[in-house]
Amino acid sequence: MKKIKKIFIYFFFILFFDFIISNLFFKKKGFWEYERLIDHYWRIRSDIYHHDLMPNIDVIEPWGFSLQKRLITNSIGFRDFTKKKVSKTPNKKRLLLIGDSFIEGTGYDYEYTIGGMLQNHLKDKYEVLNSGVGSYSPSIYYRKIKHYIDQGYVFNESIIFLDPSDVIDELFIKYDPDENIIVEKSDDSKLSKYLLNNFLIFRTFLRFSDATESLKNYVKLKYKASKKFNKSFFKTTKEDTLFYRMTHIDRSAWTFDKNIFKDYKKGRKNAEKYLDKLIKLLRENSIEITFVLYPHPSQIVYKDLYHEPYWKDWAIKNNLNVINLYFDFEGENKRKIVLDNFIFGDLHWNKKGTKIVFNSLIKKIKF
Repeated sequence: MKKIKKIFIYFFFILFFDFIISNLFFKKKGFWEYERLIDHYWRIRSDIYHHDLMPNIDVIEPWGFSLQKRLITNSIGFRDFTKKKVSKTPNKKRLLLIGDSFIEGTGYDYEYTIGGMLQNHLKDKYEVLNSGVGSYSPSIYYRKIKHYIDQGYVFNESIIFLDPSDVIDELFIKYDPDENIIVEKSDDSKLSKYLLNNFLIFRTFLRFSDATESLKNYVKLKYKASKKFNKSFFKTTKEDTLFYRMTHIDRSAWTFDKNIFKDYKKGRKNAEKYLDKLIKLLRENSIEITFVLYPHPSQIVYKDLYHEPYWKDWAIKNNLNVINLYFDFEGENKRKIVLDNFIFGDLHWNKKGTKIVFNSLIKKIKF
């Protein structure tokens, strides 16, 4: 019993001194910063359409292992160049961008995103408003745009960017009996947040745990890549490993392997239901529509069986102006196309890939 008491006393004093030193000294040092523990207070929940960006913010947001972006939103929480006031009725034509993380712009300042490029190019004729936010999908597109139209905001033209992951996102959105989206609260407890933000011991343990998990996942990916490319495990390079990851992310690879998400038809059905509603809403408000399909690395390297053909037929059936960006990423050396135009190890466009998309849109849309 005495031993237990001693251990408890020692542990108490260790935590006490850890707390004092962490708050007086360590928090001021660069090594204290850890991307996973940054409070992304600007990413907020929405009881109407699930989640959103806070209006009138100007923050630096880290992303991935090496990228970060300056994230600025205007008065209605749309990503923008400045914290400008958005009026309900525009002085010139207004173009509305509808999409997910690709359209919000992952990892880059706004000037290097599709929204920023279009805004700079069209500024003399159009006001471009970018409603895109990461992890959006058709049910959220519909509810968000309906909310702003109901508030009296006027839009003249729109571009809907349908992402291959939208179908999968729809599988994870929950609804109440009235078909309102249910927003679940975060699982993070106040105690765990307090411990991680005030004690080096707990913060170090988390970082060590995350590093171990990352290493384990990398080794698993490297093993799968070695099998896929018929190489020895030890001769499989980092490029091989991350290229494999880029082309086999579950949220994307379902389009050539239905066993990855056997319920993809259910997600696609939900996506179609809300895209139908969105198209009807936009037409009722005399908003012109352009519908854009674009590939992830998976669809560039492997045949897309369940996404692009389905939505191409749907768009034709709904008499939509369709832009199919799959053709802009075609070529013999598919590996080079992927590595040149997407963030290394990820499925989002890099600056070069974004420029390809921008040039294609400018050529194919009659602004």
